[in-house]
Amino acid sequence: MSEDIFKLIEAAKDNPDIFRKEYIYTQKQSIEINNLIDKIIENDYETSKDQGDALERLIDKIFKLHKIYKVKKNLKTSTNEIDLFLELDFFGDQMNRIIEKSCLENEVLIECKNYKSRLGVTWIGKFASLLRVSQTKVGLFISKNGITGQNEWLDSKGLIRKIALRDGNLILDFELSDFRNLEGKTLFDCLRIKKQSLEKDVEIDSLIEPHELEDTF
Repeated sequence: MSEDIFKLIEAAKDNPDIFRKEYIYTQKQSIEINNLIDKIIENDYETSKDQGDALERLIDKIFKLHKIYKVKKNLKTSTNEIDLFLELDFFGDQMNRIIEKSCLENEVLIECKNYKSRLGVTWIGKFASLLRVSQTKVGLFISKNGITGQNEWLDSKGLIRKIALRDGNLILDFELSDFRNLEGKTLFDCLRIKKQSLEKDVEIDSLIEPHELEDTF
């Protein structure tokens, strides 16, 4: 590591807010993203492929703007195609460890579904299988109008929590509205909120009280 880079890293530790400004979404960027979201909602596409590609392009733009993640598109495995694969870039890795308290994973899979209806457990189950096979701990399931579930423990939402409890894999579900009005926010903010919400909902240690006979074992 060169001396200049080392100095920058040390400066980031002492002045985190200065470096955080480098990856905050600006008003202009937020407006551009909002406009792309509006086009997806209008749904004026000639083919289903065009429809799917539009959502992938939006997410690609959101994640590429600040060079937090390197984005790879449409990677093929022996049995599946991964819409987007994210890997922390050098800048993102440094900011993640030094400023953002390691809230992001080094590698993340993204599944994009641009459908009108809310998506059911079949889609979540398939994505969970892909995470397991690829040995990836965190995946983002991004859809136009969200997933099914009247509460956090029913249908698709419930399956996500059961997967987190059983496998330790986190599926963070986003819908288009989650990416509106990003001005002043960071990618870390968006992901941290979803991750903390899921981890809090599946935390069960606080609900387990010691049994009076434990000392006999």
